[in-house]
Amino acid sequence: MLTNKNHNLLGWTLSLPGIIFLGGFFIFPMFYAFVISFFNWNLLGDKTFIGLSNYKFLLLEDSVFKTTLWNTLYFSLFYVFGSLILSLGTALIVHKPLRGVRVIRTILLTPLVIPMAITGIIWTLLYSPHGFINAFLNTFGIQGQQWLFDSDLAMPAIILVSIWQSFGLYAIIYVTGLQQIPQELYEGMEIDGAGTWQKFIHLTLPLLRPTTFFVVVLLLINSFKIFDQIWVMTKGGPGNATMTLVVYMYQKIFTSYGLATAASGILFIIVFGLVYGQYYFMGREDKR
Repeated sequence: MLTNKNHNLLGWTLSLPGIIFLGGFFIFPMFYAFVISFFNWNLLGDKTFIGLSNYKFLLLEDSVFKTTLWNTLYFSLFYVFGSLILSLGTALIVHKPLRGVRVIRTILLTPLVIPMAITGIIWTLLYSPHGFINAFLNTFGIQGQQWLFDSDLAMPAIILVSIWQSFGLYAIIYVTGLQQIPQELYEGMEIDGAGTWQKFIHLTLPLLRPTTFFVVVLLLINSFKIFDQIWVMTKGGPGNATMTLVVYMYQKIFTSYGLATAASGILFIIVFGLVYGQYYFMGREDKR
């Protein structure tokens, strides 16, 4: 019979490998990057302590970083809301026991199987001036566009690709949430004369709030660390129109490791603030 002390010791012993892994590969690199953000270093010479100069340069002096920050927020806003609406709408359709629905759910997850680099190459060909999209538009008399070479169209084009690639995953998560709602509640509302829209607003959405919170957190994190498709399709161009924080960090890391880590610190603060704000709002709503 284990005493409480021995039980706690056993628990810590069994948790030790996970703690070491988490500390060595996640916590320590984050702490080290935060420390390096206060230095001027290019990975080759000596490190020079410069305090908050890297943060001052990024936030007050570097116009490219300001453009990068705006591009990231722009991408995140439309990516999150677009994915949220499309995934919820799709889930409302495929969660019903329709014929062939399992095949449809499998198809939704197919884009996730394709590596993002390959997806970027495929869509680059589709978006090319002589690609399928422009050819399809031309059949209806609509003039094709320079999708990835126009600073006004490049980011929306990448947002569409990103939503297409990932919305299936969030739709399946929503399907799981919808299946947890007891059908008796819908039947009760029907007896009271509630229509489809009333059931959706007053029953489905409130009971999906935990699922929506989880999906929004995933979307926020994934939107702020967007890199693969942008690097493959535009490399941040044209004219920094699709430059995001992670792309900026990747380019800076070869010339100024301190600036790159400072940018990562700002990214962490933004994402943490948004996720905590969502969590705080969710908690207040639950209490209310």
